[in-house]
Amino acid sequence: MGDTAKVLVIGATFAGIGLARRLGSQGLLVERTMLVGHEFINSYRPGHNWNRTPRSTLTEQLREQWVSRSLLNEAGGVHLGGLAPTVHKLLLESRQPIRLMTEVLEVRPRSEAGYEVTLLDASGIRCICVEQIVDTTSECRSAGGKMPLGSKFIGAVLHRETASSAEQSPDIPAEHAELVTSGLFASEAYLQFPVDASSTWDMARDQLHHYWKSRPESLRQWTIAAMADMFSVRTQAQHVKLGEGWIWMPSCGFDNPLHAMDEGFQYGEEVLKHELSLS
Repeated sequence: MGDTAKVLVIGATFAGIGLARRLGSQGLLVERTMLVGHEFINSYRPGHNWNRTPRSTLTEQLREQWVSRSLLNEAGGVHLGGLAPTVHKLLLESRQPIRLMTEVLEVRPRSEAGYEVTLLDASGIRCICVEQIVDTTSECRSAGGKMPLGSKFIGAVLHRETASSAEQSPDIPAEHAELVTSGLFASEAYLQFPVDASSTWDMARDQLHHYWKSRPESLRQWTIAAMADMFSVRTQAQHVKLGEGWIWMPSCGFDNPLHAMDEGFQYGEEVLKHELSLS
């Protein structure tokens, strides 16, 4: 793609992937980590409202794939650990222009139009000229994290050995419904523990461990099987204009991975329609 791109998509989030897939070669996707869909998968956020009807063929086919592979059921139970390989495969087969392990250092408006973006990767620092920027990260990395974060959580996967193979889903006590969500299997659940927006990772882990040690009796049958390696964020923001042709569309602002991917795909449709109307 050289040193230019029509649209720079920041974040290999579900929204970012949906947007990039619709843009095809006109979009360049950059991600600071090696992870995809991390705002849900790696933060152990199972999402909700899974009964939404997919709005695109992309998400319809992905949903069918997840159901057929027993990663998602019709009730919305999801096994997050199995989603990442399917998304990696989706990106590989699409041959989407993507740069992983790439950090956005600076965004500068150009005198004529568009932006000059400074990127850092294993090969060093380089600049790329783009016409538009869509930042799908939770913390709005392109603006130096200056956008206010919403609610912040640290997640964990819970496991219980007492689960019966005949059980369809775990019985989560109603008083814990805001913290614990059933997974796909009866032995699996996801914990989303709220922390202060100012909490560091060490502080958040300590708060979670303290809560878990004194957890109520109704949760004693559960153990922590794994802890998330990044925070989960909730925000009401969905489309925030940061400049002409520069928006923040945080993927974490949508209900679940498929909803986020659908919204990204639909925004890509709007971008392409606008380009056609100008040509």
